[in-house]
Amino acid sequence: MNYNRKVLVRVSWFYGGIVIAANILANLIQVVIPSPVYNSRSMEVWLQFLSGNPQLQFITSLSYIVPTALCVIYSYKNLRREEKAAKTILTIPLFYSLATAIGWGLNFLFELIALLFVRRIYGIEVGSIILTSLIYMFFSTITVFTTSYLLIDLVNRRYTLPRLFPDGHLSQIQGSHRAQFAMLFSLCFIVMTVLPVFYLLSGTINIQNENGIPVHRGLVAMSIVFVLVSLLIVISLLRLIVYPLKALTREAQNIQKGDYDSRVNIVSNDEIGVLADSFNDMASSLAEKEFMRSTFGKIVDPAVRDYLMKGNVSLGGEEREVTVLFCDIRSFTAMSERMQAESVVSLLNEYFTSLSKCITDNHGIVNKYIGDAVMAIFGAPVESANHAYDAFCAARDMRKALVLLNEHFAQTGRPSISFGIGIHSGVVLAGNIGAQNRMEYTVIGDTVNTASRIESLCKTYHTDLLVSEESVRRMGSAGEVFTLVDQPSIRGKQEKIKLFTCAS
Repeated sequence: MNYNRKVLVRVSWFYGGIVIAANILANLIQVVIPSPVYNSRSMEVWLQFLSGNPQLQFITSLSYIVPTALCVIYSYKNLRREEKAAKTILTIPLFYSLATAIGWGLNFLFELIALLFVRRIYGIEVGSIILTSLIYMFFSTITVFTTSYLLIDLVNRRYTLPRLFPDGHLSQIQGSHRAQFAMLFSLCFIVMTVLPVFYLLSGTINIQNENGIPVHRGLVAMSIVFVLVSLLIVISLLRLIVYPLKALTREAQNIQKGDYDSRVNIVSNDEIGVLADSFNDMASSLAEKEFMRSTFGKIVDPAVRDYLMKGNVSLGGEEREVTVLFCDIRSFTAMSERMQAESVVSLLNEYFTSLSKCITDNHGIVNKYIGDAVMAIFGAPVESANHAYDAFCAARDMRKALVLLNEHFAQTGRPSISFGIGIHSGVVLAGNIGAQNRMEYTVIGDTVNTASRIESLCKTYHTDLLVSEESVRRMGSAGEVFTLVDQPSIRGKQEKIKLFTCAS
């Protein structure tokens, strides 16, 4: 959540203004709309009592003060604390609206107590006044609640939530009120259908009773039919909107889990139909991109793939300190001449698969396969402070993997393999190298050439691993396992380089 106190304070005052406006609207409705139930004598006595007791009006004002105090306390207590602000701002539409409804309930309760007192003093019939007050209270409560809730929720959606929750995920906030279409439609149904029909029907029946006219049953039946038809329309709209949205949500969650074959089967040309078509097109596009991403990750190392897919596709590079590992099969040419081409390819695929896992498990990338040789990089494109030690761990795992691989080759009647590994650390130029329409991520420089030449010296010193002094020095205490082999001259280097090895 983007905790912005200015936004929270501003919208809190605005929400309070919405609640006040909704209450003013409800009071205007009481003034404008005539009472459906009316007894002139009782009402006259009641109005005289009200005018002669101004303290009763003060008591009635508590029905406005109490909910206002509840809203202020709720906002002040919770919006000041960042850990509660998210839940609070989502719950405010419901809490403010319920607080206002409580105020109208208190108003009716105060009037009821006063009416019972008037009946005891003056002996008048207050049933019609209580019924009128009850109808007004019910009508006003629903009006205020619906108006407050819908307007505050609208402001939340259009202004507040986009600023406080730019990344969304509102449904993941625990304990918050969750607005639902069923609730919104129900409120509209009550305000726009049930209350008007009830008000008009009760008013008509009251007039007919006062004038001695029998109640018209057809009018009652027509009102019931009208409410039922409206209810049917609301239910149909909910099914047309909510069910497709639930289907979209379900399939979107499947895609989030990796099922890119998910599709929604919504056939319509309305807004939801257009949304469903767009969703299916998006799913197809994601499936295609995931296939390309997966395939791309088999052609280049996944770390390089992710590096390039972040937009790093321009030619050029940067200086990086890395460790380069070369591994080459010994006497591969002579061995391959005695085997069929298919067998050679199968053997190499198993060999490269086993060795590549050792490299990637130790934070390296397989940069390229050069015939029967492997070139691996540690420290690029993903930086690593222990790239030299990672390369050594990879070489150690490659030794173990080769033992298991040769056992498998022996069981299948294929020749065993031996290799040589050379490791060297230093500065390289890492980046995309090639042409505008054909490039690859690689490293170039003296460090790469030196690592390759160190690997070739494994034949001279009859060992499967040679590590330069630069790499051993970067390993710190881990370098103590190495023993000095020699300090030969390396082709292309003026100074001699100390080479180390270690036992398996």
